[in-house]
Amino acid sequence: MNIDLLIKMANEIGDFFTGATGSEQAARDVANHLKRYWEPRMRQQMLAYYEQRHGAGLSDVAKNAVGLLYAASKAPPGGAPAGSAAAGSATGAKA
Repeated sequence: MNIDLLIKMANEIGDFFTGATGSEQAARDVANHLKRYWEPRMRQQMLAYYEQRHGAGLSDVAKNAVGLLYAASKAPPGGAPAGSAAAGSATGAKA
């Protein structure tokens, strides 16, 4: 897929979530959306672009969201990075 179209889509998703929540929560929501609804090849292309171009052209929210996905892709298996949806849902659980 054309990277310019992926950037446009990520920015539009970021705009949508920013209107509903603050920018930190919006970045987590965008990352979750990309993880759940984007085809794996689309995510991989965006992650490669983020690694090569440092997210040039992405809005701040979209760049932060892709950064969260990038960090998660580099994390060792079995461990959720701080700020991820998995880590956030576990904090309220009682043992």
